[in-house]
Amino acid sequence: MTAYSLDHVALAVRSWTQGGPVLAGRFGGRWRHGFEQAGAFNPAQIEYANGMRVELLQPGSDPASFVRRFLDGTGARARPHHITFKVRDIRASLGAAGAAGFEPILVNLDFEGWQEAFLHPKDTGLGFLVQMAQAEEMPEELAGDMPGLSLTPPWPEPEVAWAALPAVAGQVSRWDPVRRVLRDVLGGAETPLEPGISRFTWPSGADLVLATGEEPGLRALAFRGDGAVSWELADVLRAAEQEQIVPELGIRVADLAAQRVAG
Repeated sequence: MTAYSLDHVALAVRSWTQGGPVLAGRFGGRWRHGFEQAGAFNPAQIEYANGMRVELLQPGSDPASFVRRFLDGTGARARPHHITFKVRDIRASLGAAGAAGFEPILVNLDFEGWQEAFLHPKDTGLGFLVQMAQAEEMPEELAGDMPGLSLTPPWPEPEVAWAALPAVAGQVSRWDPVRRVLRDVLGGAETPLEPGISRFTWPSGADLVLATGEEPGLRALAFRGDGAVSWELADVLRAAEQEQIVPELGIRVADLAAQRVAG
């Protein structure tokens, strides 16, 4: 019933070419794949040195695309949408969610290679959707034959070093549901860092650093341009509180190694 990875953070964007060059050119993110389809959304993923990914959700051809509605509702150019946790047994995770008092939404178990469910931010207190996904990696020789799948980046390969994405920062206003979903349902290990601040970790992917705040939600992506995965709390908090939101991504970003040198 536990997650084995905080796999990726998904950002809703008007187009891949809006956010992708920032993630690649500033932090050396490597294009993993993109998928264009006739429907609600087109996903693309950019990968970092520690295996953590950022997913860009572009509106699909459907005029009722949920990505378009999500962005148009606030007039935003880009906004954080969800965090995805990989689980080994989606049905066990659904049972754990129910036992913890959560009612999963958008449950889809129809496809063996990708089964998913979401937990609503109003229920979890996190301020963003939580996706639980059981997935099988598709062999590259088969993936290349999928219609709409692109393994070639739509922008130049980055010339900067391949960064790591060791921490994601956010705010919460209610700790009880947050702990129930992250610890009891997803099996995250909590480490209190300071009063009102905790780190949640899984065997792979980024750490999730949460602090008490009035506006629940994702606050920052904390990179290390030197590829290392260590981080200092002061740097992560500075990123979440003082960095400017990057319009192309709708979230704050910071290079922790650069901050440490500057400090």
